Amino acid sequence: MNIDLNEIFDFFETRIKCHVESVNYFAGLLGYHFPEHDRDKIVEPMRTGYAYIFYGKYHKNVHLLPQQFELCHEAKLLHHDHSAHHIEHYKQVREIPDVRLYEMVSDWASANFENMDVLGTPDAVPLTQWFDKNMSDFCWSEHQLEIIEKSFEIFESKTDKNKLLDIWKPLVEKSDL
Repeated sequence: MNIDLNEIFDFFETRIKCHVESVNYFAGLLGYHFPEHDRDKIVEPMRTGYAYIFYGKYHKNVHLLPQQFELCHEAKLLHHDHSAHHIEHYKQVREIPDVRLYEMVSDWASANFENMDVLGTPDAVPLTQWFDKNMSDFCWSEHQLEIIEKSFEIFESKTDKNKLLDIWKPLVEKSDL
C-alpha cells in the first residue's frame, strides 16, 4: 500500500468515532454509556495497525503489505488482551463483570451492524447466529447468558437501522463502498 499515512489515520479516526458512537447507541438501549470505549486504539502501538486494518476493509483496491499485516495482528492481540470488553482479557469468561459484559455485547452489535449493513460482508450473519457460531462454546454462567439474550432481544426490537446508518455515514462517504 502506497497511500499517505495521514489519509489512513484520518480515515481511521472517522471510523473510531463512528464505531464508538454505534457502540454507545446500542449501550444506550441497555441503559449504559461507554465514552472511553476503544480509547487505546488511538495511541501507538495499536493506532497504526488498526488504521491499516480498517482502511483496507473499506478500500477494496488496497492491499496490505506483509509488514502492515503484522502490525494489524500485533494491534489486535494487544487490544484484545488489555481491554476489559474483550473475552481475551479474562482467564475465564465467568470473571467478566456485568458492566463489561454490557459493553461487550454492545461492541458485538456494533461490529455486527458494521459488517452486515455498512460493509455488506458476504459471510456476515445476524448477531444471534454470530454469537452461536463464535461465542457459544465458552463457559458462560446462566446469569451472563441471560444478560446476553436479553440484550440481543432489546437490540432486535428497538434498533433504528436508519439512525445507525446515519452514524456510519461519515465513514461510508470516505470509503470506496
